[in-house]
Amino acid sequence: MKKHDLKSSLIILIALTIQVHAQNKAELPSMQELEKMGMEDWKNQIRREKFDMILPKIMKENGVDMWIHVMRSGLEDSFGSEDLGSSSGLIVFTDTGNGKIERSVLGRRWGATQRIMQEGVYVTPESTGVYDLIYPSVFVTEYLADPMTEYDFRFKGLREFIDARNPKVIAVNYRESLGPWETNQNVNDGISRTDYMLLLQELGDKYAQRLISSEYLMMYYQISPVPSEVELLKKMRADEMILVKQVFDGIKPGITKVSDLGKTEHLEVDITAFRRMNTGLSQRGRSAGWEDAVVKGGDLIAAPSQGKFAYVLKEGEKRPPADIKRIWQEYLDVENVLYETIRAGRTPREIVKDYTQKLVEKNIIVVGPQLHMFQPKNNFPTYSAGHDATKTLISIDLHGKGMGATANKHDIYLGPRIGSYGPEWVLDIPLSENHHFVLEYFFYMPSKASKGQDQYLLFWNHEQAIATKTGVELLFPAQKELILIK
Repeated sequence: MKKHDLKSSLIILIALTIQVHAQNKAELPSMQELEKMGMEDWKNQIRREKFDMILPKIMKENGVDMWIHVMRSGLEDSFGSEDLGSSSGLIVFTDTGNGKIERSVLGRRWGATQRIMQEGVYVTPESTGVYDLIYPSVFVTEYLADPMTEYDFRFKGLREFIDARNPKVIAVNYRESLGPWETNQNVNDGISRTDYMLLLQELGDKYAQRLISSEYLMMYYQISPVPSEVELLKKMRADEMILVKQVFDGIKPGITKVSDLGKTEHLEVDITAFRRMNTGLSQRGRSAGWEDAVVKGGDLIAAPSQGKFAYVLKEGEKRPPADIKRIWQEYLDVENVLYETIRAGRTPREIVKDYTQKLVEKNIIVVGPQLHMFQPKNNFPTYSAGHDATKTLISIDLHGKGMGATANKHDIYLGPRIGSYGPEWVLDIPLSENHHFVLEYFFYMPSKASKGQDQYLLFWNHEQAIATKTGVELLFPAQKELILIK
C-alpha cells in the first residue's frame, strides 16, 4: 500500500470510529479537518473524547461529585500538562447530575510574564477547546514590598466556586494506597503538604471532611483509551514500520555497525542485534564485548517495540539453522498463548494463572525475574541451576504503555500489570477496553554451546498491543515468517 493510501485509509477509519463510538453531542471533526490534524489537534480530540466518554463513568463508579487537580509550575505534573492541558492552576470536574461533567479551569494559573524571555514556557488550556469555564490566568510580575504573599492567593475563590455546587465527595490529587513497587522513584505522588494545608484552609471544615484521594480516578482515566487514541497509536506504528523496513533493507553483513542500527535519515528506532556470547556478556549488545561490532551471519536482528525480527544468513546458508527455527516457533507459540488469554475485563492475576498453565503444555516454564538482569548479570549457569535444561524459561512483564500523545511517563506502571513485576495490587485491576500495553517478555531457549558460552539463547519482544473483550489486537499486522537477510 502506498503511503498516501495508508494515510487516507487511516483518516477514513478514524472518522468512522469516532462516529460509532462518540457518545457526546459535540461537533466532530470533518474529513478535511482530520487530514490537517497536527499533534496538538490529536491531543485535543483525545481530551474531548476522554472528557465526554470516560469522566462521567469513572466519577460515578467511584462515587465522586467533584475532582480537583491541583498544579503549579514548580512541581512537574505530566498528567496535568499532557492529559489535561495545563501545567498550573486548578482543573475542576463537577458532576452536574444530568450526565454532563462540567470542566473548569481556575485558581492561580500562570500566564504572560514581565520577563519576556520566559513567555510561552507554560502549557495553557485556552486553545484546547475542551473546557466550559476558563478563569483568567495571572500576569506574572514582581511587586514591591507587600504583606500579602502568593500563599494568600493560592486557592482564593475556590470555596465560593464549591459552595455553588455543594459536592458531597471531592477527590484531590494525592496518593494513599496505590503505591509503586519498592525502589521505583518515578511516580507522581501529587500535591505538596503546603498546597494541601492551604487547600484545607480555603475549604473550611465543611468541605475538608469530604476530601478523598483521586488516585483511582487518575488511574482509570489513564488506562481507559478512547477511539482517537487507538487510531493515533496505529498511525504512529505504521509510520515506524516504514522506518524499520528501511533499516532491515539497508543492513550489509560484515559492514553495518551494530551501534548504527536504527539510525535513519529521519529519526531513530530501537533495533537490537541478538548474538550468542560468552557467559557474563549481554546477548543483546548491552555489555562489554560489543565495541565496534558489525552485523554478521548468525545474528537475530530485532525491532522489539514493533514486533519485527530477521535472521542474518551465514555464508552458504539458504535457510535458518535448527536453533533459529526453534526459537522462532517458540516465539509464535508464546504469542498465540498470550492472544488466547489476554482480554479486557480480566484481571492480571487471572491471566497469569491461565497463560502459565498453557505455556507448560508447550514445554515453556514461567519464571519470576528477567534472568539476565540477576546478579551476577548475564551469568546463565548461576541462575539456570535447578531448572530443566531441556525446557525454555520465560519471564513476562506485560506492563501498561501509556497512551498516544498524552502518555504520562510517571505512572505507566501504576495500573493493571500482567506478569511477575510490580506491587501486589496491580494484579487485581481489570483490563479496560482497549487497554494499551506491551507484549514484553524474555525467553531463554536451551541450546548447545561451546565451552564458556551461554547454554541458552535469548529472545526479547516488546511489541505494543491493545486488549479488547475478544483478545489481543496488535497495532500493526503480526509477522508470521522470519525475515531473512543475506
